[in-house]
Amino acid sequence: MTGDDKQEQHFLSRELRGVNRLKQDKITPYRKPLDATPRQRLLDDQRVMRELLEQSDEITSFESGDELKFLKKGYPGRVLKKLRRGDYAIRDELDLHGMVVSEAKFETHQFINDCAREGVHAVRIVHGKGRHSAGRTPVLKNMLLGWLSRNQYVIAVCSAPANDGGSGAVYILLGK
Repeated sequence: MTGDDKQEQHFLSRELRGVNRLKQDKITPYRKPLDATPRQRLLDDQRVMRELLEQSDEITSFESGDELKFLKKGYPGRVLKKLRRGDYAIRDELDLHGMVVSEAKFETHQFINDCAREGVHAVRIVHGKGRHSAGRTPVLKNMLLGWLSRNQYVIAVCSAPANDGGSGAVYILLGK
């Protein structure tokens, strides 16, 4: 140290005599806690529900034994054939027996969307043959194909084979 440096040090020490050092000189700013709710999923669910309520419920008339089938545009026919043959392992199922139309519609869309998000590709929905409905007509069967064909995740739909529900159930192939 030079003489000037020593003199400055001595002067500074004399001026700061009796001054106590602060333990902390920082103030933590208040931050609003982040909302842990997955906003995008809520928005997606609200959009789906809004679309469900806005869509008209077209009724296609099927008899109890009629086969249902649907293949999304752009997919080869062999996809539907493989689904009908049972080449895709059915990983989950939904039984709509005893549900009214509004409940069945909600449960169907919730089930399909949940399965698609979880990576489940092949499912079965049991809609029944309508033997216990008024007029013994398959009410849910008549509406189900319309609901499924409008769902973004549904690639193909076909009636299940006789040993797995026959005309009272459908196999559904899902995509992303």
